[in-house]
Amino acid sequence: MHGNTTKQLNKRKVLHYIQNNEGHSRSDIASALKISKPTVSNIVDELLEEGWIREKESEKASSSGGRKPFQISFNENATYIVGIDIGGTSVEIAILNLSGDVLGKTNLDTQANVDNDLIKQIADRVHHLLDESEFEMKQIMGVGIGVPGITDVDNGIVLDAPTVNWRDVPLKAEMEKLLHCPVYVDNDVNVAALGEWWKGAGKTDDNFLMITLGSGVGCGLIINGDLYRGATYAAGEIGYMVTDKNAAEKEYDQTFPGYGFLDSHVGGPSITKRMLRHLGEAEEKTEEWSAEKIFEMAMDGDATAKKVIEDFLSHLSYGLINVITIINPQQVILGGGVSRSLDHFLPHIIETIQKHLPIHTNISVTKVEDVSLIGAGYLLLKEHDSILKV
Repeated sequence: MHGNTTKQLNKRKVLHYIQNNEGHSRSDIASALKISKPTVSNIVDELLEEGWIREKESEKASSSGGRKPFQISFNENATYIVGIDIGGTSVEIAILNLSGDVLGKTNLDTQANVDNDLIKQIADRVHHLLDESEFEMKQIMGVGIGVPGITDVDNGIVLDAPTVNWRDVPLKAEMEKLLHCPVYVDNDVNVAALGEWWKGAGKTDDNFLMITLGSGVGCGLIINGDLYRGATYAAGEIGYMVTDKNAAEKEYDQTFPGYGFLDSHVGGPSITKRMLRHLGEAEEKTEEWSAEKIFEMAMDGDATAKKVIEDFLSHLSYGLINVITIINPQQVILGGGVSRSLDHFLPHIIETIQKHLPIHTNISVTKVEDVSLIGAGYLLLKEHDSILKV
């Protein structure tokens, strides 16, 4: 048994090395990993046979002038992953290869399907996307899902997700029944942090926060190179943070039942609500007043929009000050739908933070497109016990 375990460990090491170092030869791998050449050669043969890697003759002769060595590269299309990001507004679904490239994408309206067996609707849409993109289910290694709420990762149970009205929903078990493959579930912000870790800030930093601004606000924490989930999977639930004691003591509108103070002051729907209130417009006009439109109007100098956005920026900045003080990250990355409107306002946020905080932290908006979908794919690679486990 021990020999087999060592062999599996070596096999995983070799595959990870090939994944991260393209175009090396068998002897390069043996020297880099300090594993004997015959062992590496046997492992490479197995990986070739299983389709995880490719080997082709180098274009250059070896330095000793002998025959050309064979270069080995990772086969990112050996198998595929489905990433699903369930948001309060829409559900995004993607097919990814093992390098995190998005090969096909679709979405559905969350609120229109909340009362219409949302889980089955999502599974049906996955099957439809696979058909459309000419993939078969047997080519799919598994599925990673980000959920807008507190999630028991070990058992795949959504404990509380207000925007989709889920409490104690066994999402993993239900999805596995419908999709017939391994499914892993985590909070949507943790999943976005994993996407940033795989393809963005995580390439350089081991301590960073991913703050997503969508229907509400959440925070994914990468601490010392690992995802921190907390004692009851509720780490980073900064939507419950209070950023104005006086306002919190009065009655305030919860954007969704169960949403916290900060959710209800920096989420997209809360920006819309406040704009409508300032204008004296009826709530039915919500569709006409997206957060994006209000940000644009503020940039163009509209006084009412500026007032609404300044209020948003104030709550967000003080929320960031509080969380940075506790975690001391190298950087904070802002993601989610609302973040797409933030570039223009970043200097204002940074200035407020610097006024109150002597600790330096880089603050930026994510540059990773589809960060949550990519992170959902990475969740599968991280949690599923396969040769690819990261």
